[in-house]
Amino acid sequence: MTMGVAAQQLCKRGGHEGCPDSEDMDSIVETMMQQLLSKEILHEPMKDIVEKYPKWLEDNKNKISKEEYERYNNQLELMVKLIEVYENDPENMTKIFDIMQNMQECGQPPSDLVQDTVPDLDLSKLGQL
Repeated sequence: MTMGVAAQQLCKRGGHEGCPDSEDMDSIVETMMQQLLSKEILHEPMKDIVEKYPKWLEDNKNKISKEEYERYNNQLELMVKLIEVYENDPENMTKIFDIMQNMQECGQPPSDLVQDTVPDLDLSKLGQL
């Protein structure tokens, strides 16, 4: 069930008149996603993290499990791809969204890295959209 369909069903159950239909709700959600994942919002924070991530991996390689190291390394590669898309094809929201979904599968980046780099960025919320 899409977010738009769920919202539509909620409106019907609540007896609310004038609720947006499924297509309108999907359009609203899509617009919100485009704004949240836009280059203006994420490009610089991602660049900051990518710049410091290799050193963090090197410094922490012996402190984390092999699985965590591989997951974090994969996450770094996805962040690099995301930056490339932001710099070369920033309007390609499908590609941006796909990369973000793959990043979500890697879990959260190391909290100390994110907090040291961009303390106000909360990547955990992006995966829930």
